[in-house]
Amino acid sequence: MNKKLYPLVVFAFLSILLSCDQSSVEPAEEQATSSPAKVAETPPLPKKNECSLTMGWDPWAPYQYLTPDNQVNGLDVDLITAMASEAGCDLKFTQNDWMNLLGQIREGSIDLLGSASQTVARDKFAMFSTPYRKESFVLYVRTDQVEKHSGKTLEQLLQAKFQLGLTEDYIYGDMVSSIQDDIELAKQLTYVPITEVNYYNLTQAKIDGFMEDPFVAAYNIKSKGLSNQIAATEISVNSGDVAIMFSRKSVSQETVDAFNKGLESIKASGEYQKILDKYNL
Repeated sequence: MNKKLYPLVVFAFLSILLSCDQSSVEPAEEQATSSPAKVAETPPLPKKNECSLTMGWDPWAPYQYLTPDNQVNGLDVDLITAMASEAGCDLKFTQNDWMNLLGQIREGSIDLLGSASQTVARDKFAMFSTPYRKESFVLYVRTDQVEKHSGKTLEQLLQAKFQLGLTEDYIYGDMVSSIQDDIELAKQLTYVPITEVNYYNLTQAKIDGFMEDPFVAAYNIKSKGLSNQIAATEISVNSGDVAIMFSRKSVSQETVDAFNKGLESIKASGEYQKILDKYNL
């Protein structure tokens, strides 16, 4: 080999080696700097309704009842479902009697109940929403007796030997409670174990009238075909407000607050009144 060319050949060979080393290092460096970007991916957006609650219910038409196709329906169900939707919560339903449902609220095995009255005893294991409706009772009489009883108070009717039908264990408010505590007036009271018996007793003239929740009465009068026989009077009593009862063991205060805001929202939009009108048959 020409000695003059030897250094040139060596230089060229070294240049090629250095070039190969650089090309092999650069991809590794690029991979090292790019790998953290792959780890820091954007998390998925939360679902619209991540709040899922179980509502207990017991049959009390038209507030809570089961349709022929096994769907839970009713005035309370519609109102609370609308509030839940505004709060971003889905509802599931479980049926039981009232006393067992209260026990489940205490244990936290269900999350909420409707038509609940707030008491000191219940405050220990439950939280309550803003009252979402008033509970009242109206005096119902035979249709041909409405004018006869017009303009009189309930106490005046009873003093005139009016026989009043009441359902056992119902809380009718202070006015009726005072009548129940009056020895003489209490003689004019006839108690039945279930409210449906009052409708029969009135049509058979065994009593002169009975007290009933207006929504329940409207539902029963229509379903029993008694629209021409039984009518409401102007006498009504307010037994108090009802709220949603939430279990302290399974529901947060933030969820209760969200339901309260939901109630405000459906009232402002008119949806609340539409639901009431739907059941005011």
